Amino acid sequence: MPNNRTVSETVRFVLLRPEAAAAGGTIAVFLGFGLTTNLFLTQHSFINITNVVADLGIVSVGITLLMIGGQFDLSIGAVIGLSSFAAAHLTNEYNLPPLAAIAAALAFSAVLGALNGLMVVTTKIHSFIVTLGTMMIYRGLLTACTKGFPMAVETNDTIRYLLAGPIHENFQFRMSLVWLLLAIMLGTWLLVRTRTGNWIYAIGQNKEAARNLGIPVKRLTVALFALASFTGGCAGVIQMARFQSVDALRGEGDELNVIAMAVIGGTSLMGGYGSVIGTAFGALIFGMVQQGLVLMGAPGFYFKTLVGVVLLGAVLVNTFVTNKIMSQKTPKPQGETEPDQ
Repeated sequence: MPNNRTVSETVRFVLLRPEAAAAGGTIAVFLGFGLTTNLFLTQHSFINITNVVADLGIVSVGITLLMIGGQFDLSIGAVIGLSSFAAAHLTNEYNLPPLAAIAAALAFSAVLGALNGLMVVTTKIHSFIVTLGTMMIYRGLLTACTKGFPMAVETNDTIRYLLAGPIHENFQFRMSLVWLLLAIMLGTWLLVRTRTGNWIYAIGQNKEAARNLGIPVKRLTVALFALASFTGGCAGVIQMARFQSVDALRGEGDELNVIAMAVIGGTSLMGGYGSVIGTAFGALIFGMVQQGLVLMGAPGFYFKTLVGVVLLGAVLVNTFVTNKIMSQKTPKPQGETEPDQ
């Protein structure tokens, strides 16, 4: 069947995509730092950007799916720390093989997320409040378990390479970048190509309507929380392998960073709108801003300031463009006339 979409309709469709503004922002930030400092356009700079983006980017994929479903998870930073500790503790104290310890840590992180989801669906308390409480509980447990001191851990060379080692001696990007790309592909496939993806959007847009359509709202909500925490566990074990240590502050503040990546990428705080591709652009903007400021010699406190500016700008641009386009009438096909009154 021929595609009768006009140019204006095509432009309208593209601009209404969640990732449209994020893609434009990525180009603008890249050109801005590229023209400001020559050091930005080097392989070493790109490696540093991906090192910043990869771990948290994986988590932001899970958080994006959860936010599209209309929920939040403020405990994800503490889950990153607890999963790191769990893998390290099982290896050090119980002499568990590293691969088994990592699998157990990932399962543990998914359970923590499922507990968040169960509390949300059973108590009907907003997920912001529930996960704010569990964030404090999980962080307190991490501090108690580590006693406030860093804990060293050793993993074998194979595990270290698979999780955080350089892809090749002549290609120094880390394996965590590969895991990030895999997470982006799987997350996009889930949202775009599966019935579950349609259900996630439906729940975020109108929970009661989704329930009336027979969508298992409670079960899917718990699963989204578990998946988000699982991605947090992935970041935790990657960081454990990379730094060969765990401390009580591991993951602190990352819950806000991954939410910022998702929002910069076009995901709505109200639920029902967003994309994993947009979040990938948001994560890239996050990494480029941090690396660009370092190369420019700007004080470290400027980073959070600029990220805040980018975050607000992204929300304002997304809202303005979406409202502007939605307010415009779609042009009628040529030859179509108004019905007689």
